[in-house]
Amino acid sequence: MNELFRTLLNLPQQASTVAYGIDVLHYVVITISMLGAAGVALAVGIFLLRFRRRPGGPHQHRVRRVPLWAEIVAIGGLLAMFLVFWAVGFKQYVVLQTPPANAITVYVVAKQWMWQFAYPDGQATQHDLYVPVGRPVKLVMTSRDVIHSFFVPDFRIKWDVLPRRTSVTWFEATEAGPHEILCTEYCGLEHSRMRGRVIALAPDDYARWAEATTKPAGADLASMGAKVAIERGCLRCHTIDGTPHLGPTWAGVYGSKIELA
Repeated sequence: MNELFRTLLNLPQQASTVAYGIDVLHYVVITISMLGAAGVALAVGIFLLRFRRRPGGPHQHRVRRVPLWAEIVAIGGLLAMFLVFWAVGFKQYVVLQTPPANAITVYVVAKQWMWQFAYPDGQATQHDLYVPVGRPVKLVMTSRDVIHSFFVPDFRIKWDVLPRRTSVTWFEATEAGPHEILCTEYCGLEHSRMRGRVIALAPDDYARWAEATTKPAGADLASMGAKVAIERGCLRCHTIDGTPHLGPTWAGVYGSKIELA
């Protein structure tokens, strides 16, 4: 039944521990809404046929008052239904606001138009977030400029990322593979290109990735800086030999005092 509804509604795969519960609430709300709309349409059709104007018919109709108990049942039933929807949705919100104690903490910085991720062991990546399957991951998010929104359709999580504030949510991937990250808050000219991926790896593969990307003990600062400059694309704007380019040169910067403001 779950696969049938997911196919009919064209939903992406369920790749996190919370995805199924969120989808079930979605199925229930959609089904009740469609049944309610069908009931209203059916009632309108019946009234149109039964109470249509006929030649020689009476010009006035006697209106019977609906019993008070029927009004109470109808209104009370609708209110109870909406309260149940709210309670289930609020419970899911609380769950997503309460990361498990064993969660891996990843710091997320959003800026026009990219995602940056910093890991507990010092690794840093852009656009791609690497996580292990079956392990909770806590996201501590902030923005460098405008409001963004971190959305992973396969995980059914979407959280606003605000400047000068910190947002916290979490997820636990259940399916390996790449899962698309989207920004769902309009953030400027290149908003539609602010994409990324969650690379969910099997635990052994994640351990190998973490080991390969951890900074070696006693690494030379100059070589580490060169590696970062290349990986982050700094040399597209800056030079190291004094040649004029888009940004100021780095020649002679190391070890010197520079007035920034």
